[in-house]
Amino acid sequence: MREMVVLGVRVSVPGNEVVVVLGEPGGTRVLPIVIGPREGAAIASAQAGLVPPRPLTHDLLVSILDHLGVGVKEVRVTQVVHGIFHAELVLSGGQVIDARPSDGIAIALRAHCPVLCDETLLTLAGVPMEEAGLDEADEEAVHGTAQATPEVMEEFRTFLEGVEPEDFATGPQGTRSAGSPDEPDER
Repeated sequence: MREMVVLGVRVSVPGNEVVVVLGEPGGTRVLPIVIGPREGAAIASAQAGLVPPRPLTHDLLVSILDHLGVGVKEVRVTQVVHGIFHAELVLSGGQVIDARPSDGIAIALRAHCPVLCDETLLTLAGVPMEEAGLDEADEEAVHGTAQATPEVMEEFRTFLEGVEPEDFATGPQGTRSAGSPDEPDER
């Protein structure tokens, strides 16, 4: 297993799909995973350090586990089956729970635990960094040199406060957005 850095959430062009991007620290690959818009917002808000006035689903789960004396030790992105990514939560007692990568990542950011990726999966589905279209800040995050300025964080918080799931809706009529009820949200 390889520890990954959560680089952030992007909207892919031209498909307008919401994608979470995991980076290999000091490495040369990233792992893009298509997710739903709500999960994307949950990941982005946790990365920005936003604390909701009332607990959202991922906050609630972490809070319940904490009250039960159970921690999330790590989140593992383990495989792709028929184009669908799979993950698992590893709890402090050794229990392993099946999860979608988007939920696992949102929980990991709140529980402050590592996100790991199976080496074989990274070889299979990873994309060379130079082909991933990362900006300089993303590349700095992968190499451990990134530092968000207070201005950048404030701008991001302002952006997130106005984001609605509908902002990620896609294309022409009849085209479903990622994460719609009739299709899985991770491919």
